[in-house]
Amino acid sequence: MLEIKILKTPHTFAANSYLISSAGEYAIIDPTAPYDKEICSGQVKYILLTHAHFDHILEVDSWVSSTGAQVIISENGVEALRDPIRNCFKLFFRMDNGYFGKACAIKEDEILPFGEETIRFISTPGHTSCSGVFICGNNAFVGDTVFSGGGFGRFDLPTGNYDMLMRSIDKIFKLPDEMTMYPGHGGSTTVKQYKQEFKR
Repeated sequence: MLEIKILKTPHTFAANSYLISSAGEYAIIDPTAPYDKEICSGQVKYILLTHAHFDHILEVDSWVSSTGAQVIISENGVEALRDPIRNCFKLFFRMDNGYFGKACAIKEDEILPFGEETIRFISTPGHTSCSGVFICGNNAFVGDTVFSGGGFGRFDLPTGNYDMLMRSIDKIFKLPDEMTMYPGHGGSTTVKQYKQEFKR
């Protein structure tokens, strides 16, 4: 059975961080909360990044140095992590920051073993060229591709593209209606509810 926790972050500009666990294995999605051994009683296997924007990677180094977990992002995201223009540290803070450690690329429909579950990746470019969704069981961690209430990520930042984003939303529409979606900002929603709100 998959367990999901939303972690509190000390950062003003931060995305939702989700800690998921199954059969003693853990994965952190978009870490903006620092690693805390009190919340992880087992092995942290993966650090999963829905895209490379600064507000989703603020504490990657903390989790890597404390756990040695594998950093995973889409193929287009590996270089974006260390590029202050594409990760938007330069645009918003005039800083040359990023994550400069090792990261592994994941491809469309690639499956990761995770406890008693599996995690599947689907590519959803548009908000950024490296945006993607991690699906585990009946749960989808969608980053900034879509938001509850029918919203979707902005497409005017580096590598953003409106047409690609609309195609990615069409891909979201094809997920099971009852699937719960956990966005990078705001509360959760279901695919069915999102489709209804988007069409309004």
